[in-house]
Amino acid sequence: MNATLGKNGLGFGVRRAQAILIWPQAVGPEVARLTRARSFQFGTLHIEARDSAAAHHLSMQRHHFLARLNELLRAQTAPGTEPELVSEIRFGTGWAAEKPSAGGGGPLAGSVLPPLTAEDRAQAARAAQVVGEDLRGPAQQAAEAVARAQRWREQQGWTPCPVCEVPSPHTPCRPCQRLLRDPLIRRATDELLRQPEALRGLEDRLGASGEQAARFLAIEALEGQLTVLALECVQSGGAEQYREFLEQQCGKLLALLGRKSVAEVVAADYAGLPGPVRQVLMAGRAADRRR
Repeated sequence: MNATLGKNGLGFGVRRAQAILIWPQAVGPEVARLTRARSFQFGTLHIEARDSAAAHHLSMQRHHFLARLNELLRAQTAPGTEPELVSEIRFGTGWAAEKPSAGGGGPLAGSVLPPLTAEDRAQAARAAQVVGEDLRGPAQQAAEAVARAQRWREQQGWTPCPVCEVPSPHTPCRPCQRLLRDPLIRRATDELLRQPEALRGLEDRLGASGEQAARFLAIEALEGQLTVLALECVQSGGAEQYREFLEQQCGKLLALLGRKSVAEVVAADYAGLPGPVRQVLMAGRAADRRR
């Protein structure tokens, strides 16, 4: 593979992309959920954070991330090949694409963030336990910074994004709007509509935010289908083919809602169906029992 890439002049580009690709592995799932590696040029890795508070705290701890990144780059580079190491990490907030305030610096610039509750601190500490000991401190500080920012957003009356549940003035939030338009997320959504069980391996392929976005789109699509199917079932007088398809799609929706396989859906799960859909489905089952 290395010979082929070198022959076609692609090896340098692949080595440059490697720093971007291993960022989630280097920082752990908690920090990876809050950030996205954007570009790597001339030894500088540019990272986008969800908000200015997280970017500030992560920037103060960047030397920890720098050491871990270069350690992984050396370990994952083929023998005889010199990796392009990271010499600097710069954090920004371009991912969230929020409009800066009049004073500049983003929506949280100059704001006095509310103090953390004991539960916030405990939750941040629990989240930091999943990363290596050398990154546990930075991960906890990042989690605490995001918790403070979230409290601030709640005070402003922002509502949780329906995809990632992070409070935002936009619905969905700007980062999730971008994800929902991503062709990879769209393809993953189609896969979930065919086979809800595919959700279990999706986070490994697309990350936590990508998995959330694909699941959101699939649930939204299925709920829309079920509304139409329930109406067609009623208009057809309860035709068997409509009811069978309705029940099949209901099973897929409940599997995605419960993050389980269709085979694991139980009777109690049907309470989660939209009211009119559940009524049509139960009426069809009652008719079958009377026969």
